[in-house]
Amino acid sequence: MKGCPDTDDDGIIDAEDACPAVKGVISAKGCPDRDKDGIQDSEDACPDVFGIIAMKGCPDTDGDGITDAEDACPTVKGTVDMKGCPDTDGDGIADNVDECPTVKGIASNNGCPEIKEETKKVFDQALKGVQFETSKAVIKTSSYAILNNVAKIMEDNPEYKLDIHGHTDSQGDAAKNMTLSKERATSVKAYLVEKGIDTGRMDSEGFGITQPKATNDTAAGRAENRRVEFKVKF
Repeated sequence: MKGCPDTDDDGIIDAEDACPAVKGVISAKGCPDRDKDGIQDSEDACPDVFGIIAMKGCPDTDGDGITDAEDACPTVKGTVDMKGCPDTDGDGIADNVDECPTVKGIASNNGCPEIKEETKKVFDQALKGVQFETSKAVIKTSSYAILNNVAKIMEDNPEYKLDIHGHTDSQGDAAKNMTLSKERATSVKAYLVEKGIDTGRMDSEGFGITQPKATNDTAAGRAENRRVEFKVKF
């Protein structure tokens, strides 16, 4: 130290040490810097996490001007009004909670566009109207009109994608019911493909007895549980 004092013994003479009584580092002018980000602890809002000067020593991983601790989407650049998350479709619903982040929608439908009332009506009719031959995946001809309406909806709304879910009642073997529900959902998808709907716009799945809508203890309840459900996606 060439005869100069170094009270805290950090290798920086007191005259040049911004914190002469506390051991520090040269990069922080003699003050302690636990996270080694070049910002002394006394001026660092996040002294234990490597940060940047613009954020008072706190990190901002995505560089959107919002510190990671206050950013709901710390690795994706967003906006202040979306709490640091992006809103790709500009509908006022942040992508991280928007079920349709690339299509402008409404809050009451989780960020997806509102489904038209006529579409809801057709899908409600399909719950009971799509019928199959007993213990088979063969669609009854009486169901064709409803499925034709579904096909028309898909044709008129090219932005729609469709989940087709098959369900059964609890009568019989559960494993066989699971297989039957899958086959019935597949049959419905195949019918819609025949009507000109792109197979890539539809997914089919069966759930057997696992998601009943009503009791299986009555004939009416079992009839309600034997169903095909349609859910629009975007």
